[in-house]
Amino acid sequence: MRSEEKNICGVCRKDFTPQEEGSVFLEAGEWLAAEVWKDAGTLCPLCLENRAKLAMMYLHEHNT
Repeated sequence: MRSEEKNICGVCRKDFTPQEEGSVFLEAGEWLAAEVWKDAGTLCPLCLENRAKLAMMYLHEHNT
């Protein structure tokens, strides 16, 4: 049996397992983490989705 990799989210501090599939907001959050905030791999899926939603509403310079 293969052990799953677990991480601690840099925002909410909860344990999480990285996901391979998710919503469009998760995909956008992963892009923002890699390209804008340079913290890819350190946030849980829920925080990534929330970051993407907030960025869509408030960071208009990234909505092109």
